[in-house]
Amino acid sequence: MSAVAPWADGQSLLPLTRGEPRAEPVLMEYAAEGSYAPLVAIREGRWKFVHCELDPPQLFDMEADPRELTNLAADPVHQATVERFMEKVRARWDLARFDADVRESQARRWVVYPALRNGAYYPWDFQPLQKASERYMRNHMDLNVLEDRQRFPRGE
Repeated sequence: MSAVAPWADGQSLLPLTRGEPRAEPVLMEYAAEGSYAPLVAIREGRWKFVHCELDPPQLFDMEADPRELTNLAADPVHQATVERFMEKVRARWDLARFDADVRESQARRWVVYPALRNGAYYPWDFQPLQKASERYMRNHMDLNVLEDRQRFPRGE
């Protein structure tokens, strides 16, 4: 992946298109605004492990329970699996630093939020050069004007 960009990470998905199994675990992070703490997850083989510092761990057997209805993390039979995944979480993520970085990013955005709300508001998040809300649905236009333009002859 370094040929794409030095900061890019990830795995090629080409083996999956050939029906080959994924070699590396899938690592997931969730730290959206409004969440109280970052959440991380690891999907490896048949297991999916979810960890958040504020919540009890979650462990799912994706082969036996693909809808994730039964949390196995508290089951003593799976204690070793939970401990193994916790070791992987601690090795991969510094959750205190992760949380601090997210909060710093949110604070920076709040500093510029009032300026962004002056005049025509344009979202902070990435948007294509053309506003998607105005691209297909002409919801920024007066409906009467829009309908009038669709009639022929005009001015009825």
